[in-house]
Amino acid sequence: MKQAQQGVALITALLVVAIAVTAAIGMSVRDHTQIERSGLLFEQDHARALLLGAEVMTLRMLEQVPDLGDLPWDECVSPALPLEVDGIPLVARLENLHCRFNLNSLARADDPPLAEFAALVTQAGAEAGIAAWQAQQFAAAVRDWMDPETDDPVYRLRTPPERSGNRPFLLASELNRVQGITPEIWEAVAPYVTARPGTDNLIDLDGAPDPVRDAVAAQPDEAGELRYFRLALVARLPRNDFFHCAVLDAPNGLTVVREFTSCEN
Repeated sequence: MKQAQQGVALITALLVVAIAVTAAIGMSVRDHTQIERSGLLFEQDHARALLLGAEVMTLRMLEQVPDLGDLPWDECVSPALPLEVDGIPLVARLENLHCRFNLNSLARADDPPLAEFAALVTQAGAEAGIAAWQAQQFAAAVRDWMDPETDDPVYRLRTPPERSGNRPFLLASELNRVQGITPEIWEAVAPYVTARPGTDNLIDLDGAPDPVRDAVAAQPDEAGELRYFRLALVARLPRNDFFHCAVLDAPNGLTVVREFTSCEN
């Protein structure tokens, strides 16, 4: 009897120890998780502060360039520019968005460049088998998507139901929401389109790629100055790389769009 009681007492003691150890391990894991989470949040905040600082530095630099068409590189996209801020390595890349076709120009009331956009889609999508008549339909669909006075019922039939944009494009990737635009079409035209503020389609013909330059060859010359550039930044911190993408209105020193993510095509 006495031995049985001792056995029960031993088992009880072992259970208490096991529960205590389990609780201690659980607390240790939670503490470690909290420490890890706090470290990640601190690193994220640190990275964002560095990236915002680099964005401001870039704007100040661009404001001091007398002619934005004379930046010290030949292509529309700068080479990767290595930077270092507070000992943290950053990589910057600047792109002239006037080397791309402005989707928002299709929304203007007078002479929207529908034929030029259709020509761009036809040329860029040749390998995807896009015919000229299809490209013309896509151009009309893009314009309708932005028109606040139209609401094509085809979008309401989607699952879940949608509405057309009824506004200008904020990002070129919103083209994927337009009826008839397939992933193959988007992949084909993505390198050649952008969503700049306003309805101009001012193209930097000296730097624009051949499909854009050929598409707008018949387009009347548009007055204006090069204004919009896209800044892509990467901050390389010990735990992670952090990305930053901003569309800059260079002459006015303003940021039009800012995303804490990598830039789209």
